[in-house]
Amino acid sequence: MNISILVFLCTLLATTTVRGDEPLQVTTKPLEAVLIHPKEEAPAETRSLNDGLITAQVTATIVAFSVQVGDRVKSGELVVRLDPWAYRLAERRAGAELEGLRARLEATRKRSQRSQQLQQQKQASDEKVEQLDSEVKELTAQIRAVEATLEEARIQAEKCQVRAPFDGVIVQRPARIGVNATPGTPLAQLVDTQAVELSATIPANRVESLTRATGHEFTHDGRSDPVQLRVIVPIVDPATRAQEARMIFTGDKPVPGTVGRVIWSDPQPHLPPWLLTRRDNTLGVFLVREEKAFFHPLPDALEGHPARLDPLPEGAVVISGRESLAHQAPVKSSPAP
Repeated sequence: MNISILVFLCTLLATTTVRGDEPLQVTTKPLEAVLIHPKEEAPAETRSLNDGLITAQVTATIVAFSVQVGDRVKSGELVVRLDPWAYRLAERRAGAELEGLRARLEATRKRSQRSQQLQQQKQASDEKVEQLDSEVKELTAQIRAVEATLEEARIQAEKCQVRAPFDGVIVQRPARIGVNATPGTPLAQLVDTQAVELSATIPANRVESLTRATGHEFTHDGRSDPVQLRVIVPIVDPATRAQEARMIFTGDKPVPGTVGRVIWSDPQPHLPPWLLTRRDNTLGVFLVREEKAFFHPLPDALEGHPARLDPLPEGAVVISGRESLAHQAPVKSSPAP
């Protein structure tokens, strides 16, 4: 081989070796300066805790409504009036029967007392005394039964005055005046607009993030209302792989049926996706410690998504110059702008 060519190759090899040992120029930032807390969101809807139909409890004709759709009512306020005629009649009949039984009982007690006196004087048989005593007990039992019938008739008559079980707004009035209602017939729908919770549909893999987070907000119609997590329903929907989260409002409450998004910030620090680098088919981040680059793998990281750091590693994050870095490569770092 020509001596000049041999010298050139040796010189080139020496130069390459020296340059390969030279530290690479990189810029860095403190880890705390690049960490983010990504915001997450999920669909949510406000729901009333008291939303139900007011139904008839007796059989009677609907006579009148005291409210219209959209009216606000207080607990105990009259909503629908049913015709109590049949129950008032039963009440009068029971009252009359009760009056007669009480009169018979009074007369029988007097006869029983006289019979007992005569028995002491040996002028009345034991059988007669026992018969009158039995009649007193029988009449007493009949009176108790009729008293129960009378009380039932009174209660049934009172149930013809259908009242609101809680404060709310009338949203439906499915029944009509003149219709014969039976027990269970829907008369009106009442919705409580104050006892309101937020129901959110959370993907099962984001439940932990929601649980750890603070500062949840419900955004809707251009406004935002603070909410606080109350419970995660411990059931996963097999179709959507999601769980329901119930939250309470700590300030103003939107009306039931309001649709929006619940938003929260993950309290765990994350790296922005543009800082992630792939080495050996694993995503991670390059850090500088003592003028050496260290590849910190993040096996759970996804391309294009913020990567959670738990626990936080030591070192400054490489901002630029990481494209050709290798693990434990010597570097010369300078602060990134």
